[in-house]
Amino acid sequence: MRMTLFRRLVEERGWTTVETFNPHFSRAGRELAKQPDMKRLAAVNVARRTFDRWMAGELKGLPQRDTRMILEHLFQQPATLLFGSPGLGSEDSAGEAAGRSRASQGPLGSGPAEGGILTPSPFLPQEGADVDRRQLLLAGSAAAALPFLAGHAEDSAQHHLDGMTSDEAEAMLLHLREMWHLLVQSDNLLGPRHALESVHRNLSLLQDLLEHTGSHLRGEALVLASRYAESAAWLHEDCATDAAGTARAAHWTNQAMAWAVEAGDDVMTAWTLFRRAQQATASGRAAPSISLSRAVQRYDHAITPQMHAAALQQEAHGYALAGDEVACHRLIDRAETFAARPESAGDGRSGHGDFATPAYLEGQRANCWLLLGRPDRAVPILSTALAALPQVYRRDRGLLHARLAIAHARNGELDQGVDQARRALVVARSGGSTRTLRETIAAVDAMRSSPDTPGVAELVRAVAQS
Repeated sequence: MRMTLFRRLVEERGWTTVETFNPHFSRAGRELAKQPDMKRLAAVNVARRTFDRWMAGELKGLPQRDTRMILEHLFQQPATLLFGSPGLGSEDSAGEAAGRSRASQGPLGSGPAEGGILTPSPFLPQEGADVDRRQLLLAGSAAAALPFLAGHAEDSAQHHLDGMTSDEAEAMLLHLREMWHLLVQSDNLLGPRHALESVHRNLSLLQDLLEHTGSHLRGEALVLASRYAESAAWLHEDCATDAAGTARAAHWTNQAMAWAVEAGDDVMTAWTLFRRAQQATASGRAAPSISLSRAVQRYDHAITPQMHAAALQQEAHGYALAGDEVACHRLIDRAETFAARPESAGDGRSGHGDFATPAYLEGQRANCWLLLGRPDRAVPILSTALAALPQVYRRDRGLLHARLAIAHARNGELDQGVDQARRALVVARSGGSTRTLRETIAAVDAMRSSPDTPGVAELVRAVAQS
């Protein structure tokens, strides 16, 4: 008998028989069934034999999708942790994971790995308890559009996927490709929390498809799964509140790279390297930020000009972190020669890096000036970039407002700083961008020593409640 986190949590709660466990499981299913397109979950039950296998640690793989969703809702833990992934099979590991369950603010693991590209991880594709589900309807649901995947028994998802024809699988992939563009647009307009749950829901479908599809469709499914995993990485990074969120971003970046490498997709492999460079920059690590950005550029046979622009500006941030002003701005200048054509759809149809427009790159130049300790140089550039950035990039506009607030505050221009911080805070709260919120808090901290300035005390109270 193998100790798992599932068994440890069940024993702690005294639900050690199927009769005592099922009422709690069914209640969790009914709670989820209140959500759009989730009514089927109210009818899911656990058979005695299944429960006994879970308790004995005899489950091979993971429960099927609907059961998995209910278990994760019930225990607020990913299924890979509940039933044990490599490295979580021992009693000690289960105990450590149970400790994390009792102290949910603790980190779930380490940050981005700098070594290999296929790092094992216990992290699961589920997050976003605060998602506004009404807004998620703007992006739709793959599960709702694919009724042949719905089921009421533990083995129903596997049954439907096993019986899916090639035409149905191709239709599913086509639908999920279109959904991805809608979710990119949702992220740009509404923020990460409005897209995250749907991204993971579709990732779950793709993971199930990869388990059951034949080789003739696997390559296509791998490419799309890699794209979704990279999106999950970005969304987790943008709304991470602690080390756990950062670790999830690192996990999904590595998973995206693994799938891209298997598919032979050099474009996606390069883009996952870009994402790792971005994560290195966010954590203040200059050397990997520079080297990973250069690694992206070595895929020059595959990447588009706008991807090249994105990689160059990321490398520039590495040099800004290192204090090398000249190298930093030379790279931004080079990036502008590869800039993407301005567009207003914000749905990623122009390819990876389509955000790297002249306005975006100028905003990044301004951020480099902030990193270099020159807020006076940042203010006019940020103002110009804001005027040029399309309204559909609401989250990015919020970030520019936050950085402009920081620049004004450091320049002693508190009235302007208060105004920009207010604008940024509205965007951060509505979309769940923790990155924008952190920058806004940094601006407010810079003004905290002047509480008599109109609006400063109000902002201090507002960010304290965020």
